[in-house]
Amino acid sequence: MKTKQTLIQKKNEQSQKDYEELFVKIKKINTETANQSGDKWKVFFYELSLIMLNAVKVEKDISEEYFKIHSIEHLKELNVKLNKEVLFDNYKQSYLNPKYSVQVFGEKFGQLNSVISAIVYSVNAFACEHIIYKMAYVFSFFNDYYKTWQENNENYEVLLKVLNDYQLSHLYESSSDSYYKRFSSENDFYTRWIKDVDLSDLRYLFYYGSYISDNDIKIAKFLNSLTQEKIDRVMHQTAKAYILGFKEGDKDFTKKKTVALYFRVGMERLAKSLVNEIESKYGLKVLISVIIPGKYNQQYNYDHRFDSALFLDDEFKKNLLVETEKAIEDNKEIIQECSGNIYFDPFGDKPFAPENKKECLKLNDQQMKLNQEIRANMSMMINKYYKRSEISFCIIGFPTPEIGEKFEEIFDKTIDINMLDHEHWLKIQQYLIDALDQADRVLVKGTNGNRTNLTVKLPTLDNPEKQTNFNNCGATVNIPVGEVFNTPQLTGTNGNLHISETFLNSLYYKDLDIKFEDGRIAEYNCKNYDNDEDNKKYIEENLIFPHKSLPLGEFAIGTNTLAYAVAKKYKILDVLPILIIEKMGPHFAIGDTCYSWEEDTPVFNPDGKEIISRDNEHTLIRKEDPSKAYTNCHVDITLPYEEIGVIQAVKPNGDTIDIIKNGRFVLKGTEELNTYLDDIK
Repeated sequence: MKTKQTLIQKKNEQSQKDYEELFVKIKKINTETANQSGDKWKVFFYELSLIMLNAVKVEKDISEEYFKIHSIEHLKELNVKLNKEVLFDNYKQSYLNPKYSVQVFGEKFGQLNSVISAIVYSVNAFACEHIIYKMAYVFSFFNDYYKTWQENNENYEVLLKVLNDYQLSHLYESSSDSYYKRFSSENDFYTRWIKDVDLSDLRYLFYYGSYISDNDIKIAKFLNSLTQEKIDRVMHQTAKAYILGFKEGDKDFTKKKTVALYFRVGMERLAKSLVNEIESKYGLKVLISVIIPGKYNQQYNYDHRFDSALFLDDEFKKNLLVETEKAIEDNKEIIQECSGNIYFDPFGDKPFAPENKKECLKLNDQQMKLNQEIRANMSMMINKYYKRSEISFCIIGFPTPEIGEKFEEIFDKTIDINMLDHEHWLKIQQYLIDALDQADRVLVKGTNGNRTNLTVKLPTLDNPEKQTNFNNCGATVNIPVGEVFNTPQLTGTNGNLHISETFLNSLYYKDLDIKFEDGRIAEYNCKNYDNDEDNKKYIEENLIFPHKSLPLGEFAIGTNTLAYAVAKKYKILDVLPILIIEKMGPHFAIGDTCYSWEEDTPVFNPDGKEIISRDNEHTLIRKEDPSKAYTNCHVDITLPYEEIGVIQAVKPNGDTIDIIKNGRFVLKGTEELNTYLDDIK
């Protein structure tokens, strides 16, 4: 079998002639549209042709040697030039910005040309990775779009068809390339590179092509200052947590060959240590298919989140699913070899409150339905070979310099949080589980302005001596410790969940209020905007999408009060990832359960009891139609301790056991958890 690099080389060689011929055509378009400032269309084609011509030069010039002979200042200049369309104030007057594009061309053509610009902009990434066959695809598409405009002038339907044809023409190859890049053990370029690269020479950061900020450089410098012992200790804990995920799930990782690793640019020293730990101790080959760039313009991604509105219809859905299934089948062996993934979750970016632009594309109701069907079917396809019952995962959070001037201090505190004693926390959490297992429901009420008043229905334990409702979660898979969580029953789960301020999926919500009726979202609102219509649309598009409602998939009590105390001390609650936030207090997840796709696999706590709360009324639909049983989303909403009036376990006879009262743990055996809370000033 060819290696990934050889595969790219082969495709590049096959496309070389077309690439060169298309380059000539792009140069011709550039010449024909130059100095035409009075013609908005020619200015548009000229600006986009410049992006492509610059990408050709970058692809030709850049090599490993290039980064050795040029100064870091030169590499910074090149990096800014590559990404200038989405940087800083440049974006305000870029065709990538739908608002600007609509100002220039009007609504229909403006939205279309903004999508065209996003496709053209992708050549920069392809150039840095020397994938010229994909550059050729973009050149061909742009040339067709230009010729069609020349021949038909401003005929919207004809121009739109060029986009639709382009989207349909590469469905299989795009999908197949994606799975190969993600899962193939032969796609080892970055893994080999990270083992050999000199991380003390920060010029390596510019190798990726994505925008490199001063903060990216700062985190790399900081990690270089840490001792190898400290780096290795944290990565040892991470690898151990990943493997424990197999042991606790009674899964055998030795049947697998690979594990995927994802991390943000600047965290290469952590990644290098983990690669050595995983490969030397556990015999799994680490796959690094992509290094995640920093969040330098979230508005750009937000503006283009519904670009598919221009081409998403029944025909596209049908073709996409057919070609995706073929791509998965053709790559099934390498998909089955993968044991799961490890992710370094970066946090610290200032909360993103997006501008809600009326110029952006939106999906209509029919398209939302199609999107939901696509996601459900694609999830079923990949789960055929990438089975949750056979794989594990691990997520561990690290702050980035965007968090503020005390970044280094917060980083050290985060290591303390991540290294909390797994076994000790399990013992404390067992007191919570023993109390909760006596109940048939849990009552949660807010205080200090929090309007939460929610009853959560628990499954019935037929054999309490051998069964439990709550997972005793330590530092496995999700680092840090700890929480106890379950899958609530939907029927009988009723009431309101309210939180005054929160950030979900990196988006800000003010006065989020969700009403549940029999475990499903019945009503929702917030106060982000001046009118209810905009507020409800914001929730629908960003929290519930592509659904109209979601079930309650999880109820949990987080116990990591050290994390909460650190967050309060450094005033970083608004920038923490859900990975840590969910451990800092009671939380509720809307969407799928924590056991989706593996409900029929027995799961046991360390005390040997089987966790029976793996299903609810929604997931049971899988026995008739799996495509309707999963929402393919899971969003945790955490209540801060100071907004908790009471959490009570309510027994079938009505007697209650107080778990938390007025923001403090009151259950016997859990008092230690208040130690960190009492230190908060």
